[in-house]
Amino acid sequence: MSESVVRLSEDDVRNIPDSAYQLVGQNDDVRYWEAQVELPNGLMGRIRKTEYIASDELLRFTEEARKESSGRRYTAGSGSDKGGNMPMVQTASIPPNVFFREIAPRRAAGDKEHLRWWLNQEQNAKFRTTTGQTRK
Repeated sequence: MSESVVRLSEDDVRNIPDSAYQLVGQNDDVRYWEAQVELPNGLMGRIRKTEYIASDELLRFTEEARKESSGRRYTAGSGSDKGGNMPMVQTASIPPNVFFREIAPRRAAGDKEHLRWWLNQEQNAKFRTTTGQTRK
C-alpha cells in the first residue's frame, strides 16, 4: 500500500479534537500520536502528530541555571546587537511544543510583549533560567 501526502491547513489540523488522537509511540523526548480522519478530498487518512516533552533533563538544566545566576545582574555574554556592549542573557529554555502552542501564535499576531508576559507568569517559572521577573 502506498502512502500519499495531503497538505492540510492549520485550521484543518486545529479542528481535529484531541480525543481523536491515539498514542502510538514515545521516547524520552517526544510522543507520537495518530488520528484517523476524513481528509478535505473526502478520503479517510491518518494524521501523525509529534509532541515534544518538557523533559526532566531540561527542567533540571533550567533549575541549575537559575541557581547559578541567582544574585548576579548579568550572565557572561558578548552581545552583538549593540556593538558588543550589551550582555546576552539567557532567560529561559522553553520546549518547542510549549513555544509553538503558547507563544508563537501571539508573536505571529504581532504581540511582541507576550513572551515577556508569559515568562513572568508563576506557572511558567520552571522554564526561566534566571530568578525574578523578566523586564525591558
